[in-house]
Amino acid sequence: MKRKAPKVPFWQYIWSVWLAIHFLSVFFLILPFLYLTLSRPAWYPAAHALRKWWGAYILFMSGIRLKPEFEVPLEKGKTYVFVPNHSSYLDIPSVTVLLPGYFIFMAKAELAKLPLFGIFFRTIDIAVNRKSAIQSHKSFLKAGKRLANGVSICLFPEGTIPPNSPELGKFKDGPFRLAIESGVEIVPITLPDNHKRLPDKGSFYGTPGKMRMYVHRPIPAAGLKLEDTASLKQEVYRIIESKLAEYAHHG
Repeated sequence: MKRKAPKVPFWQYIWSVWLAIHFLSVFFLILPFLYLTLSRPAWYPAAHALRKWWGAYILFMSGIRLKPEFEVPLEKGKTYVFVPNHSSYLDIPSVTVLLPGYFIFMAKAELAKLPLFGIFFRTIDIAVNRKSAIQSHKSFLKAGKRLANGVSICLFPEGTIPPNSPELGKFKDGPFRLAIESGVEIVPITLPDNHKRLPDKGSFYGTPGKMRMYVHRPIPAAGLKLEDTASLKQEVYRIIESKLAEYAHHG
């Protein structure tokens, strides 16, 4: 007999509407400044600072308490490839707010087609068309150039939110090949609470509360060969999976 899904309290839908109101209202308020700062690559860091402020505001107003923890401090001005687990639409805002410095995102090309919000993946961020091997390769070449110019990149190794999140989905090779080819350190990131705040379950509801981020010790990729992609991927998978299990056990 199929078990019925637990009924979602009505106030959780109200909370989600409250979140959406702040999300949209502030976005339209800063939209002219976003268009300005995204009009030139030299101004992209200012655009990133603007969306960092935007994310911090909407999360604060929604009653979300951000709690970052770093295994070791990240070196200021150093280039990294950040790889968080993916479990919620809040992952991008939370990572944007909690990671220091200027960095960009790399994600599926569908995001570039979104009305208004797609402006980020048509300018500052990098969209990946996974349906085309040629276009996907071009995106990774572009990412390699950004890393060579000292710009850190954040991409979700699962590619999309897995159906059984927060259980990890299968990792793709892309982030690890990118780190190896560029010779930059790769940084695993564990997001244990985002799926609780705004789950990806087909309905728009969520709850306020704590949202932690654990930034693991960077893993050197310089000196590795492409043949090491699988082992590096497995190492990062194990690190994030172990930390998720630790959070699940201790709450």
